[in-house]
Amino acid sequence: MAMLLAQALGIQPDEGRPEVVAFTGAGGKSSALFRLTTELQAAGRRVVTTTTTRMAETQIRQAPAVVSAPAGELPEEALRRALDAHGQVLLIGRETIEQGPVHKRAGVAPHVVDRLAACAADLGLGAILVEADGSHMLPAKAPAEHEPVVPASTTLLVPVLGLDSVGQPLAAGRLHRPEIMRRLLNLPDDDSARLTPEQAARLLLHPAGGDKGRVQGTRRIFLLNKADTSPRRAVGRLMADALTASGAESMLTHLQTEGDYPVNSRHGPVAAVILAAGESARMGRPKQLLTLAGVPLVVRAVETALAGGADWVAVVLGAYQAEVTAALADYGLLHTERVDIVHNPRWPSGQASSVAAGLAHIVRRGSPSGSSPDLPLTESAGEFPWEFTRMEGTTRAAVFLPVDQPFAPAWLLRGLIRLWEGGAGLAAPRANGELRGAPALFDRAYWPELIKLTGDVGGRGLLRRHADLVASITLDAERLRDWDCPDDVVVL
Repeated sequence: MAMLLAQALGIQPDEGRPEVVAFTGAGGKSSALFRLTTELQAAGRRVVTTTTTRMAETQIRQAPAVVSAPAGELPEEALRRALDAHGQVLLIGRETIEQGPVHKRAGVAPHVVDRLAACAADLGLGAILVEADGSHMLPAKAPAEHEPVVPASTTLLVPVLGLDSVGQPLAAGRLHRPEIMRRLLNLPDDDSARLTPEQAARLLLHPAGGDKGRVQGTRRIFLLNKADTSPRRAVGRLMADALTASGAESMLTHLQTEGDYPVNSRHGPVAAVILAAGESARMGRPKQLLTLAGVPLVVRAVETALAGGADWVAVVLGAYQAEVTAALADYGLLHTERVDIVHNPRWPSGQASSVAAGLAHIVRRGSPSGSSPDLPLTESAGEFPWEFTRMEGTTRAAVFLPVDQPFAPAWLLRGLIRLWEGGAGLAAPRANGELRGAPALFDRAYWPELIKLTGDVGGRGLLRRHADLVASITLDAERLRDWDCPDDVVVL
């Protein structure tokens, strides 16, 4: 599978509140900027592209319309006319700069981009895309004191790195500003070292490296470009895993090659939500504490989720909370960074309230302040906060797993996550030709819809509503068998 750049970036264009996307780094910034412009315009969005540094005349000629801005000014009426005529426009400065045979134009000041964002509603803008860095056409860089030039209005920072930089010597002409790279990476001050995948990931995460210029609260997704060969894709996967382990989002792209879908895969933290709050009325005793091969079902569910590739697990509890918590403690699953206990005080209202409680905790865990937005957790869910989709550090997707499916294999969860990495927004198992409702994965783009569920339902209705968009994995129905009443219990 592969996907569009806008999808992988989670772009949420909204007229009047546009995404302001700043591309920094090296190895594909301009390609990403123009590709994203094309995708958004094809989706009917009005887009302004610009730079806060410099842009080559050859790149400027790619734009269907160009508006030149006097220094420090925003030519609003000229932009409006160009947008009405073309739907997209490149905003550039008037100063011409010659760098040898290359002719460039100066960009606009970052405060001009901020003013543009402020008047976006009047212009009907869906997105503002900014090339906010320079790299001398090299595949990787470390920023100098004055770089990057990121506008304060930025909502999404996209640091770019070309995968062809890995294996290159940290030397002038190969990588941009290698002396700064060596200092940031604590490497010897000579040209002998070659950039490794681990070092490249550290460079991207360094506050004076790829993370430089990011304002707290701004989303960040690393773009690992030129994943156009098997060796480079393998290197990219190593880097993506390292970035995910640090809580960062990333993607592998091949922006320089022809094709409709330039993103190979996306990566980022994926949570598992164990739904374990029910009363087990038909069972007559707590299902959470029933054992299979001597292990309580709630423990099996957590262990399956972790073995299945979840970066962390939220266990939603309600009835029997004290007893279930004690069982998790007996197996050393409390007080770890990868397992959280979530109390759902509204558990009697049905499974939908546990889904909402799990989502609220995911958002709370990912917010910079550690506090949750006003998520509606009543039976009438109301509106999911628009700002959530642009929140820094939020988990990208969630797998929901009922506690009473003890035979669900870890490989199934891992497969659902792989489908998501390849572009699926929804993923679920299929048994006997029928799409099943659990375990199921939901990309965060679907969470506003998921949290509106009410009563004793999970995500099955949403999956059926979008059945043509659900990626699936086929397996034996026995692996999805749930323990609902005493006759279902298997003794091993």
